[in-house]
Amino acid sequence: MSVATTTALASALLGIVGDNHVIEAPAQLTPIAVDGVTPAIAVSPGSVEEVAAVLAYANERNLVVAPAGGLVHQEIGRTPQQIDILLRMDRFSAIEHYDPGDLTIGIGAGTTLSEIQAMLRDQGQLLPIDIANADRVTIGGAMAVAAHGPLKHFYGGVREFCLGVRFVSGDGKTAKGGARVVKNVAGFDIMKLLIGSYGTLAVITSASFKLFPMPSVTRTFLGQFATLQEAIEFRDFVINSPLSPICVEILSPSASDEASWTIAVRAGGSERVLARYASELGSGVTKSLDGFEEQKFWDEAQKLGESGPVQLRVSVPASDVARVIAEVEGLAAEHQLGFTAWGRVAIGSLLFAFAGGMAESYVNVVEGLRRTMPRDGSAVVTRCPVALKPAMNVWGTSPTDIKAMAAIKRALDPKDILNRGRFLL
Repeated sequence: MSVATTTALASALLGIVGDNHVIEAPAQLTPIAVDGVTPAIAVSPGSVEEVAAVLAYANERNLVVAPAGGLVHQEIGRTPQQIDILLRMDRFSAIEHYDPGDLTIGIGAGTTLSEIQAMLRDQGQLLPIDIANADRVTIGGAMAVAAHGPLKHFYGGVREFCLGVRFVSGDGKTAKGGARVVKNVAGFDIMKLLIGSYGTLAVITSASFKLFPMPSVTRTFLGQFATLQEAIEFRDFVINSPLSPICVEILSPSASDEASWTIAVRAGGSERVLARYASELGSGVTKSLDGFEEQKFWDEAQKLGESGPVQLRVSVPASDVARVIAEVEGLAAEHQLGFTAWGRVAIGSLLFAFAGGMAESYVNVVEGLRRTMPRDGSAVVTRCPVALKPAMNVWGTSPTDIKAMAAIKRALDPKDILNRGRFLL
């Protein structure tokens, strides 16, 4: 973008959002580059009307817009060819409504997870999105990437407890979606479509959620095993038991200080309930954690998401978990890569990190895994060096409903201005 064009763009955006909310100095833009691509300009609107005006302006001029929250997950996806406007949502941090008695909340998209958690903690309630960097991840960003942590085992993903969403489409139109809203765009549930769309369909401005009571006491029971197969057998025992844990996590030997495969079963409730867990799990448990030690364990598990230059997020049926983990471990050994695995072992939501070796080794491991994946499985590269992305198909093969996805994209973002070229379409 030429200097004259950038100056004209800055002038137009200043007219929309006012002074102090437009960044055009290269020294300030370089630190917020996406995969090394520096935006021509960054803007922080303060109202839905301003978001709509910015997107309408960009749509009319075919400018590429990258929505952004805390800039934590921008490395996911293909490298953008250009970013004309980085649309910061940090000013959308208001609590629209909060009814503790009704267990519902409405939140601005720029509110961080830690801010939400601190407010809910005082009421003994929780929003079960337990991921790393909670002080930087915004609720809009968490929705865009369908973020989740170990609590997904019991509470489900964001789609399961999101009640409604307010957004602005790529052509600058304001809209909302949710359980009480008539479905549109050819009958699709817009709310669920926006969650996990990586900012390619619309800009989320706020959302409403169902909340949950925070367990009065929690305890984590660790089972440690010499082999993956023994760990999976313990997982199966837990799944088939009358217990209803809030987390069932697997960690490979390299994911913890223990030289063993670990199954972590987290339970919540009264001391009587926790005593029943100890009794039911029996000799399979080698250690139990509570208080500070328990919190430290889960905090360190969250930090696994920061490990390794290449990471994969894999979703498979629970029945395929053991085979897929063993396959990835074998591929990593074959190509001399360090290997770490962790994730929601009872629901088939797994993460893998790799380190060491040559660039070609990473590509071979990812391609090798995808060749053996079940038809209803997926493997997305969530972290990858920019230099490796051209050789790495970060999203995998095209889904079977690609035509429907294209139709939705055209309806909500007809000129493809939102994160152009970064997602599947």
